[in-house]
Amino acid sequence: MNTTIQTKTKQKSDLKKSLNYILLVLIISWAIGFTTYNLLDTSASIIIRAISELSLAIMPALLAIIINKREGGNWKSLNFFKPSVKGIFLAILIPLVYVSIDFFIQISLGFRTSPDWSILGTFPKNAAILLFGYLAMIILVMGEEIGWRGYLQDKLFNSYGKFKGVFILGFVWGIWHLPAALQGYNFQHYPYIEAFITYPLICIASSIIIAYIGFNKHSIFIAAFFHAANNHFKVTVLSTTEVIDNFNFMLISNFVCIDLILIFGFLYWKKIKKQERLEK
Repeated sequence: MNTTIQTKTKQKSDLKKSLNYILLVLIISWAIGFTTYNLLDTSASIIIRAISELSLAIMPALLAIIINKREGGNWKSLNFFKPSVKGIFLAILIPLVYVSIDFFIQISLGFRTSPDWSILGTFPKNAAILLFGYLAMIILVMGEEIGWRGYLQDKLFNSYGKFKGVFILGFVWGIWHLPAALQGYNFQHYPYIEAFITYPLICIASSIIIAYIGFNKHSIFIAAFFHAANNHFKVTVLSTTEVIDNFNFMLISNFVCIDLILIFGFLYWKKIKKQERLEK
């Protein structure tokens, strides 16, 4: 009886903490983002744009660290612990596979040009860009992941369950991108589709895959390696190709995300059910 009461009390506490964090991070991030993109001329100043994007990128982590400390938490409570080698390997491999498939489909159907790797320079330069660019991306995405996976994920899982919780996490993460998405950050001609469909789909798919890879061992580094790989591989291909058909580029990207949600959602659901059977 006492265990049941303690569990329900913990769930209520985590629910309150997660909702408070979500409201706080969205309000502050949107205030910074919408103010920057609508009132300041970011196109005229690279410095202003860089500062605004960096501020947004670190806001989830900054708030999570402050709140976690006030709650008496430490770095381990933000999931700072050693990841498994297999987890890191999958966190890099899975984005490489689906990004390759996504762009192969687009190039094959004539929606994008073939990659021009000479843009990146010679082979040693290519290798250096890929390596150091990826390492820099890992540091950058930690500004988000400390918030989403370090602080928020476990609380949502405890409050809503692992399956429903991962969808809520992905949706929150997706709409957090609204200020940039409504500017057509990826799809200039379709900002509303990007903001309210593409980003939520991308973030839900990514959240499911991260949860699947790090099942029951949610090291923050699994999330950071995955997030960085996803961004870095996409940026690399985008920088070496050109869009021919914007609408179909957007359409294929969305369908790839839906496929990822269905495939890894099923695999993740199977893991949850297997764990539930073992715990009975």
